[in-house]
Amino acid sequence: MKKKIIDIIPISTTHGIGEKQILLNNQETSTPLTQIAVTRLKAGEAAEEHLHPTMEEFFLFQKGDASMTVGKEQITCGSGDFISIPANTLHSLKAITDIEIITIGCAIH
Repeated sequence: MKKKIIDIIPISTTHGIGEKQILLNNQETSTPLTQIAVTRLKAGEAAEEHLHPTMEEFFLFQKGDASMTVGKEQITCGSGDFISIPANTLHSLKAITDIEIITIGCAIH
């Protein structure tokens, strides 16, 4: 399967902020991956604190700067940073500048 990012129509994220272009969804794979997407938030947009009981989440920051809270840890993130969030862990994200992130979700058993 080959896709071009330019051909993928952006949609709103499930958190109601920013937009994402889904590269792979769970119907397109037989693996535990739930989604791989390119996600963009504008400066000041934020995903409020939440958790995913049955999914691990991974962020690879491509552009911009953001602040994340993972559990009780505050993390400043920028281009090239990779963040791994275990299932059932409270986390939040706030874009300091416009950001672009590759986001990956993986279901746990």
